[in-house]
Amino acid sequence: MLTKAAYIGLLITSAFIAGAKSQKLADSVSSRTEIDNERVTVRRNVHSAHALTPMHAHKAGVVVYLTDVRERSTAPDGTSKIVTHKAGDVVWAAAREHASENLGDAAIEVIEVELKVP
Repeated sequence: MLTKAAYIGLLITSAFIAGAKSQKLADSVSSRTEIDNERVTVRRNVHSAHALTPMHAHKAGVVVYLTDVRERSTAPDGTSKIVTHKAGDVVWAAAREHASENLGDAAIEVIEVELKVP
């Protein structure tokens, strides 16, 4: 049985580890808004090698791949698929919600142009 001091130490250690994982995630995924007006939002996203991105949503729009991509995309229902693209690919992407994992040893960089419907 844990003493009160050991239990508190365990809680502090767990909080520190969770914070470190959150910081690692924050450090490995960056997003910068390039344009945001009444018609579109344009974001530049960079995902470091092996970065995990938590569940998030996208509106319908165009994705421009600036680097080669190999990632696992996981839907809210838990199903996943491997997604691959070559640098220079330009694709239409339907609205979606997913988590992703960069499976490559290099950073992924994409430009996302999300449409705003009036």
